[in-house]
Amino acid sequence: MYNKVISTIEQNKMLMNGTTVIAAVSGGADSMALLSILVRMKEKYNLKLIAAHVNHGLRGAESERDENFVRCYCEKNSIEIQILKTNISELASISGEGMEQCGRRVRYDFFGSLNECALIATAHTLSDRIETILFNLTRGSALKGLCGIPAVRNNIIRPLIECTRREIEEYCLNNCLPYIIDSTNTNDNFTRNHIRMNIIPQLARINPRFEQAILRCSESLAIDENLLNQLSVELLEYITVGSGSYQTAGLMNAHPSLRKRALAKILQTHSGTAPEGKQIDALESLLCKGGRLQIQNSVILTSDSGLLMVNRHEVEYEEWQFDLNNGAFQMNDKSIVTKIVNKIDLENIQNIHKNILDNCLDYDKIIGNSVIRSRCAGDKIRLSKRHCTKSIKKLFNEASVPVWCRNRVAIIADNAGVLWVESFGVDERCEITTSTERILMITVRRDLYA
Repeated sequence: MYNKVISTIEQNKMLMNGTTVIAAVSGGADSMALLSILVRMKEKYNLKLIAAHVNHGLRGAESERDENFVRCYCEKNSIEIQILKTNISELASISGEGMEQCGRRVRYDFFGSLNECALIATAHTLSDRIETILFNLTRGSALKGLCGIPAVRNNIIRPLIECTRREIEEYCLNNCLPYIIDSTNTNDNFTRNHIRMNIIPQLARINPRFEQAILRCSESLAIDENLLNQLSVELLEYITVGSGSYQTAGLMNAHPSLRKRALAKILQTHSGTAPEGKQIDALESLLCKGGRLQIQNSVILTSDSGLLMVNRHEVEYEEWQFDLNNGAFQMNDKSIVTKIVNKIDLENIQNIHKNILDNCLDYDKIIGNSVIRSRCAGDKIRLSKRHCTKSIKKLFNEASVPVWCRNRVAIIADNAGVLWVESFGVDERCEITTSTERILMITVRRDLYA
């Protein structure tokens, strides 16, 4: 299996000499095999290896067992280990996310906080890839979803993506590699467990080598997906007649597959977020009938006189700054009101809305002079909900905040750094605690993209 992993790494150009790799290690067979193989190839690629474990706090004593197992293994084998202990259930209830979505966000935020330039190695396997494809198929996924989990996505690499779970368990056995078992893996009430335990065995009865068959299929589909994406880019280049203007005839004459992809790229380019299928369908209908359509982030599309035009007031906003005081600030068509309240009002504030504390900070923890301003180069924040430090630039990139309006986002900072970022929350060092006496409340009276 080691040679198969090396082949996967080289075919997908995953590693370069001297790379820092953060290995996501849960303690299960897959992640322990990944860690073992990365240790074996440290010298070959001159790697700096960091093991990272997240204790999600979801399985009580079992979560503590997993954390202790990973810590002890890494310390025994002289592997650098970083651990995040959190409570995903509590964080999800605060953020309004699903547990799985919240857990994934927290994990990758943590990994990124360890080294923004590092590669993140996850232990996804061919078996995981197949389960994902089958899951997406049942939901009516388009071509992209049937390609499954890619070997490389941005700075995330998956060296085990061509290895089956059976091969990994054999590797652990042959190399006397210890691992732990998550008790929830046997609960087939979870969709993925149901697929693994009940659906895949039936497919194996039809074709004992179905895993390799699905791998060939997904790789073939991935090639087609890449080609169609490239052709849609070429179509866009051909029909673009100016900034935000496109020839409708070129779109209408294109193959439906390319047309839909081109429309999706137009929507994402001008709105800053990935469009839903219904928005692509609405835009396609607009091409046929003409007229006007408004979508998220104040994007207005007009189809008239042979042109699809995207209209938006995309003015690059100037940098700005005010001294912070107890009052109101007007900037960029919105107002921000700050108010200092006493500790006695804290309980009432918490009862107003579960997310109100995103816009409240401990006033007495402000260090030196404080300002409310636009972003500055080098700004960073350790959000109280995410428990990891991240640059404001990366925060904006991940949230798809359009570049043209990033200077509109209000930031409160003191002599020690950023305290609060509009629409994202407060820094850990100034979050509200039971010892807080004075609270700075911030109220934004205009939507971020208004």
